Amino acid sequence: MNRRVFFKSLFFLFASLSLKFFSQSKNKSIYFSHGVASGDPTNTHVILWTKLSGDLATQQEVVWEVSSDRSFNNIISQGESIAYSENDYIVKVDANIPLEFNGKGVYYRFKANDQISVMGTTLTLPTNNPENFNIAFCSCSNYPAGYFNAYKEMANDKSIDLVLHLGDYLYEYSRKGYASSEAKEMGRLVDPPHEIITLDDYRRRYATYRSDQDLQLLHQLKPMISVWDDHEITNDTWKEGAQNHSDNEGSFEDRRNNAVKAYYEWMPIRDKKERDKIWRSFSVGNLINLMMLDTRLYGREKQLEISDYINDNKLDKEKYAEDLNKPRDLLGKEQFNWVKRNVSKKYRWSVIGQQLLIGPKYLPNIFKSDKLSGSRSYLSKQLAGEKLATNTDQWDGYPYEREKLYKVLSNSQSNIILAGDSHNSWLSNLYDKKDKFIGIEVGAPAISSPSFGDSFGESTQIVEEAFVKDNRDLVWTNGRYKGYVSMDIHSEYINVSFKYVSSVKTKDYNVLKPYTFRVEHNKPLI
Repeated sequence: MNRRVFFKSLFFLFASLSLKFFSQSKNKSIYFSHGVASGDPTNTHVILWTKLSGDLATQQEVVWEVSSDRSFNNIISQGESIAYSENDYIVKVDANIPLEFNGKGVYYRFKANDQISVMGTTLTLPTNNPENFNIAFCSCSNYPAGYFNAYKEMANDKSIDLVLHLGDYLYEYSRKGYASSEAKEMGRLVDPPHEIITLDDYRRRYATYRSDQDLQLLHQLKPMISVWDDHEITNDTWKEGAQNHSDNEGSFEDRRNNAVKAYYEWMPIRDKKERDKIWRSFSVGNLINLMMLDTRLYGREKQLEISDYINDNKLDKEKYAEDLNKPRDLLGKEQFNWVKRNVSKKYRWSVIGQQLLIGPKYLPNIFKSDKLSGSRSYLSKQLAGEKLATNTDQWDGYPYEREKLYKVLSNSQSNIILAGDSHNSWLSNLYDKKDKFIGIEVGAPAISSPSFGDSFGESTQIVEEAFVKDNRDLVWTNGRYKGYVSMDIHSEYINVSFKYVSSVKTKDYNVLKPYTFRVEHNKPLI
């Protein structure tokens, strides 16, 4: 069955099914309250995920099944697994899918005692060269900031074959923290109520997020490949610390280990011996070489603090620029060498999934103007129009490493570099210091986190236009709407579509007309 026909037919089926469907057994002591998920598909395998809840023993047997039909009359892969209390009763299976079903949609489910989970759908990545393959990607899903309407739209977007989550899948703050002012009104208070630090804290926060029906639906219907950003640990993380970690919160290493363990438990990601080395690659025939990178945790040296260069409210621009251009690791040597080994001209497209905006994003001159609504610091007025990095947490804070990466990526046929983290939509041509074209950057909007529109209100469009005007490589930006990006990938071109919802503050929303751009193979956008 063609995968598009398969997913189209599923839409009507799942519209009539509850996410909390269980068998009609009298034994209701075990539940699959957090749904099912699949992820990290290869050409032969895919991770299947679920979690048990209820009256559980220390160890609980679980049966898993994969079928070519939704009635499960043709089981093509199956087995048994054990859910352990020490792993939060998470079940993760690396299921082998027979080659005859390569690239085709299949069904899966779990059983424990007499209970049956909701039915999920997934696929392995095609080994041949499909006419097209659709990858959607997203980031920055803040539960208390708003509803996950964009997740619902992704789940029901029948064109999507695979979803990438580029990080900030959850946020670590307390109920009084970032973007939480309307959480109680919307019924989206997080658990635990305090900032998360311990392993139990992180697990409970994942449980809160995965109680969301729209997120459950997305995981149920689409395979996902994910990487973390900072908020899966804590804000502005680097390899030995973070902006949002203080000495009275204990050891940063312990907190980091707690966060990483919970991430591997709750996400449908293939386990590794060294879990902090999360980078990995996937392929779709010779069409796509997908490389997922970690620009956050493993190799990142500490970000420059602009405040260190301010005396008497004046920025020492010369010293700041000098230090900014010194060598500083972002990927780390081991990951960087891995990228060098995996870049190949064999593939039509190299798609780089990572967290941070890579093209220069300088603050436009308009930030000097008093006519611009929204709060601005004295520092932003000094940086406006100066062609100096404003956000040192992005690749702008690591320009030496950026040039090194550009040199490596010049060995690809054509590059598309994806980014999350910023909460706004971006589309840029990428050039090295010698003006050699490297590829295209596509930055995702937030699923629910605050963006330009939440800060600048009626002035948002003016800010967008100013960014494009004052940044040579930037083609387009949008900070007004929340949503996701889908890429319909063909051999000669990619249709990049920014898809938005009208609101995240209510479940009563509209789907907006998408902004679509055609990216030609190895050509800059005009």
